[in-house]
Amino acid sequence: MIYFIARVFRPWPAVWRSQHAWSAVVLLIVTSCAWAAFGGGSHFMYANADWKIRDAVLGDLVNAEWPVHYLSADGAPLILRSAIGYFLPPALFGKIFGLAHMDLAVYAWTTLGVLIFLLMLPLPRRAGWRLALGLLLVVSFGGMDFLGQVITTGSMPIFPLRLEWWVPLSYSSLTGQLLWAPNHCLPIWIATLLYFRHRKGSELLPVATAALPLTLIWTPFAAIGLLPFAMIGTANYLQRFGWPSVPWNTIVAAAAFSLPVVLFLLIDAGQIASALVTVASPPMANVAWQPLSLRAYLLFVSCEFLFLALVLAPHLRHARAEFWVAVLVLLGLPLIRFGPSNDFGLRLSAPALLIMLAACLAALLEKGRLSSRSSLWMACLFLAVGAHTAFNELWRAATFNRSPPDYQRTLADRQGGQPATHYVGRLGSTPLQHFLRTPSRKPQ
Repeated sequence: MIYFIARVFRPWPAVWRSQHAWSAVVLLIVTSCAWAAFGGGSHFMYANADWKIRDAVLGDLVNAEWPVHYLSADGAPLILRSAIGYFLPPALFGKIFGLAHMDLAVYAWTTLGVLIFLLMLPLPRRAGWRLALGLLLVVSFGGMDFLGQVITTGSMPIFPLRLEWWVPLSYSSLTGQLLWAPNHCLPIWIATLLYFRHRKGSELLPVATAALPLTLIWTPFAAIGLLPFAMIGTANYLQRFGWPSVPWNTIVAAAAFSLPVVLFLLIDAGQIASALVTVASPPMANVAWQPLSLRAYLLFVSCEFLFLALVLAPHLRHARAEFWVAVLVLLGLPLIRFGPSNDFGLRLSAPALLIMLAACLAALLEKGRLSSRSSLWMACLFLAVGAHTAFNELWRAATFNRSPPDYQRTLADRQGGQPATHYVGRLGSTPLQHFLRTPSRKPQ
């Protein structure tokens, strides 16, 4: 991997000097430490239910022989083929130092990812009220779930219970993403901002091709979610620099490097539940697979992003194409279901929502934009209502009973004896079986 990255960036100087003042960097570090501390992986506070599963995955990566495997009901080996990139550095820490302080390793790793994300955002480079306001907007950014739930149920939601599943759809707030699934959101956030930062430069294609194989092992949703925006960036690149400038050797190397990771992630992937929204939901389906009416769809997209997008649109000065593609993506995602919690909606919405966030930061933080006659005050109102979701998540993490980590129970134990299909696949269904060590018959 190091050799591949060095080959990609060898023609350019690899030094980039940040324009952040030291006071701003300190504020970003403090914000990163505080925001990550609320996450379930640190176990400083209450950890949401999903962290029982994630702790089990992390524990299995430390305690079990590789390739990590389980046994199906008929005795066939089931390989852990989830996107495990987020867990690998903490797992290495656990392999070397044991399980005693692995939650601190998860916290430090998450904090680093959040700091990289904040440093890459189009925030003010100097400390002051504008930077503080921008960070508050980032932490609280989300849809108007409070309003949607009030309209849907006719009553006030119970504080501080979760707001984000008031219809069979969910576009998580940034805080919701970080507290529940940093393993997915951090690579998506960083990859999206990499694209957004370099979308007009000659380095776009090399950066994109270098990022592809690195993000795949973290989460394939980063590459899938960024595909519409990558198409725009590629078209602009070819228009400005022409076909002769395309780094074909880099693209071929990235494809070759990505192939084993793709094969790994596709092990028995056909067993993962997926369907169009028009297909009837299976019996005993969870909320993500319940029927969706046209009224619920219209209310969902309006409260989550559409009202905010229509208010922001007249104030856009940059990235107009990306903005409208983000709107189209967010309109179309509810039509597809994938995974038990509809991961398409949860994960693929993140790049589009970050484009929305970048538009909000550019519109609201530029000097003189919030005049008394500006419609941006309506955007501030929508954002204030949406902040209720993030506040709920933070309040629940801080006030509910602390959840200590448990790295001893396996993923199979946590999921009733056999792991769910979106975590494992049969070893015999992949050509990689010839390159993986034969698992022992002992279940993990």
